[in-house]
Amino acid sequence: MEKWVRAMLLNSGVQSGDLMMPHSFALEIFISIKWGSGHDEMLPVLENFPLFGEISAGQMRKVRAQVRIRLDAWDNVHALADAQLPDPDGGEIFIYHFNSKGSLYGKTLLPFNSHEIENLTILDYTVDSEESCYLLEQMQSGEPIIRLRKINKNGDLIWCRTDFTQRDKKISRKLDSNFERLLMDEHYRLFLPATQDTGEIIQIDPVDGTLLNLCKSERSSSNVFLDARGNLVYVLYFPELNRRGFGIFNIAEHKLKTVVAGDELYGWLIYPFGVDSSSNIYVWNENAIARISFGGQVQVMASIDNIVVRSNDGMILSSQIVSIDEKILAVQVKEHSISGVLNRAELRLPEKLNPEKSGTWKLIHFDERDRYYVFGGEEPGHTGTLLVYSREGDLEETISPPEDLLPIESTLESHSKWGVDSKGRVYMPVINAQGFKVLRLIRI
Repeated sequence: MEKWVRAMLLNSGVQSGDLMMPHSFALEIFISIKWGSGHDEMLPVLENFPLFGEISAGQMRKVRAQVRIRLDAWDNVHALADAQLPDPDGGEIFIYHFNSKGSLYGKTLLPFNSHEIENLTILDYTVDSEESCYLLEQMQSGEPIIRLRKINKNGDLIWCRTDFTQRDKKISRKLDSNFERLLMDEHYRLFLPATQDTGEIIQIDPVDGTLLNLCKSERSSSNVFLDARGNLVYVLYFPELNRRGFGIFNIAEHKLKTVVAGDELYGWLIYPFGVDSSSNIYVWNENAIARISFGGQVQVMASIDNIVVRSNDGMILSSQIVSIDEKILAVQVKEHSISGVLNRAELRLPEKLNPEKSGTWKLIHFDERDRYYVFGGEEPGHTGTLLVYSREGDLEETISPPEDLLPIESTLESHSKWGVDSKGRVYMPVINAQGFKVLRLIRI
């Protein structure tokens, strides 16, 4: 049993009989698109980093802005980079559309008014099969305003709503901060589930934005997803028991079925990011990616804190921090192929850098000479250190402070930017100097 799995068992409290080992999963490149302004490229966006409360001028550097993805009911992927929204001069913002084979088939220019863009945030979005985009947005100028807009594939505004009314005007509902999620199923049913205590679920007609139905779930949370059967799947907290658990809300019958999980699942259910067609829930927990069944069985699929794709040959490497013994930490690197893990390397971190107390350490680059680049130790008052290792795992260079990392740095987006399709394949955005990629974690 690998050391990191032992650590996961100890940290989570999961009993070994409840956890299945990750021997049957592999990483593959699903999407790869270059930076640029061409019709088949993605516009690059830079932002300042790190965003510590206290930072010196020497610590400030540029990084590539985050890109989030959403999967639709047909397993197409839609990518959005909107970091420039607060800046009226930040440039055009697109949603990029990739089909179920990973090919770019279109992009939608999002229209914004310059006077509102400084205070606008896209809370969530979804896309239908005709490339129309639905944006759930918040405008934070005085009292927050929540609105839902429909934009067609040509970038034209079709409708905009801050409240919804039935055609017979018997029922109406104004949007407020209870609504942070936007979901659409394969039948083009558009739902706004309240993520706070109200439990309301608004069904919207995507054609004209009128209210079709308003129902209520007994329990709700911000962790809500739509499965392929059209059920809302919640990860819930039960305060009266201090437990976490699951809920499946049958929209047609207006019925909620809940399961209270045991103490051993409490930590696993903090960061869910998707569901599959069987209502299995996919979670992130201390760099572990796992699938949890409605019955509470945990299957660890992988443990990853960063992913690097080498530009010249597409080699995929992942990294995670491991403990060699009580005093020595190492960055464990795995080389992946469609058939699984090919090679491993353990890059020991110098004790003098006090790595256990100096922030995150991870692989950020693998060059054409087969050298590993590990970066870490970036925290308030410290610019971080770049370590260069040989293929054999020997430390060759220690660079502090490092030069501009933009030409080499590869970054796996946080779990909140990931997606899961109906078959349980996990989609993870990765950005590097060459462009935007989506890696897919698949069963083999």
